[in-house]
Amino acid sequence: MGEHRIAINQADKKQSMEGFGASGAWWAQHTGSWQQSEVSRLLELLYDPHKGIGMTIYRHNIGAGNGEEIEDVWRRAEGVEVAEGQYDWSKDAQALAVMKMAAQKGAKQIVAFANSPTPRMTISGMTSGHREGKSNFREGMEEQFARYLVDVVKHLIEVEGLPVEWISPINEPMWLWNAENGQEGCHYTPEECAQVYRALARNIQEQGLPVRISAIEAGEWTSARMYYYKLAEDKELMSQIGNIAVHSYVPQVSNPVYKEEFAELIRRDQPNLSIWMSEWTEMEGGADYGMETALNLANLVHEDITIGGVTSWQYWIAVSKYDFRDGLVYVDEAEGRIKETKRLWAIGNYSKFIRPGDVRNEAQSDHPELKVAAFTDNGGERVTLVVVNNSKENVTSGIDIGTDGEGTTTEIYETSADFDLERVFTGATPRTWSFKAESVTTVVVKG
Repeated sequence: MGEHRIAINQADKKQSMEGFGASGAWWAQHTGSWQQSEVSRLLELLYDPHKGIGMTIYRHNIGAGNGEEIEDVWRRAEGVEVAEGQYDWSKDAQALAVMKMAAQKGAKQIVAFANSPTPRMTISGMTSGHREGKSNFREGMEEQFARYLVDVVKHLIEVEGLPVEWISPINEPMWLWNAENGQEGCHYTPEECAQVYRALARNIQEQGLPVRISAIEAGEWTSARMYYYKLAEDKELMSQIGNIAVHSYVPQVSNPVYKEEFAELIRRDQPNLSIWMSEWTEMEGGADYGMETALNLANLVHEDITIGGVTSWQYWIAVSKYDFRDGLVYVDEAEGRIKETKRLWAIGNYSKFIRPGDVRNEAQSDHPELKVAAFTDNGGERVTLVVVNNSKENVTSGIDIGTDGEGTTTEIYETSADFDLERVFTGATPRTWSFKAESVTTVVVKG
């Protein structure tokens, strides 16, 4: 037996998982010039449960339009509103086509999110925010903004046949958005947020739309609290909110202590309310395809799930053309060709095997460099472990899955310098396993 042990307590059940996903902002609207075979392969990599990493959630950006002050054309977002209550549904056609392809490949849920209201609903007339970073939402526009979002989503569901299940009207309201940020954005006070969510909840009910509200999309975990407190004052509103979404950017204010505090607050106040981590990318310059950035991602997913208690983990831009540690794949726009990263496969160690409805179980490792998360399916016939080995050496550990292990078979999948989420073992459940140095490994045990 190995000198170290991984132990799972299947009786100690935690959160039920809702799925993993990624955002179509801003790349999805620029795919027209790409080779269609590459676009298809990209969506297959992200959403196909057999040929790819099996994500189930796609985030669609409802663009506010205009955005001429945003210098980087890639970061502008096309809007469909022509005037109040009037829409040109031919706009944003590329993003629509990508979203449809994502649904065909395996995206079961779409989150429609807005970073800004349309220009006419803003104080500055700009979708990048107020010139001084103040609140940019025009007073009295709550009803029109809600109606606009509901109209767009109703069209996506009823005309385009897309599985939109969530509307997220506000994104990172705490930041002081202005044109210097170089993208759509809008600052809101907590009270302004509450008014927007109330109007949206009313319009969803009146239209009988089969969607729920994803709220806050806080830019980091600390300031999520003051926005949550304002929403929680309205019990009727809270009954219509399906999750509180936070982003894990800014490590100083999205550290494990703050995550644990916020998770405990929600568990205490709203035990049936989910927490989502709905945006993250590593804010570091320099495109990186290797294991260092993949391990950073895997450790963060582990932390958000096991400490933050999130039920869903969603990546920011799935595709990048930048010299930055952001996309799960990079694209060469001139060639229309995509190139995979180890980040893609590392998130796949979670998303391909932890399926919606799987329940997290308490799990422990006595090795300081092994981080373990464990999950069981509803029927108790499958146990899934994701093990991050941060050590620069292979680590051998015994594995106790909490059952006798008789009559079980195991498959083991590894992402490392050598492998891209490849199956490295199948057979009778091993009592010990050597986890490759600097790797992410998924162990799937079936009864």
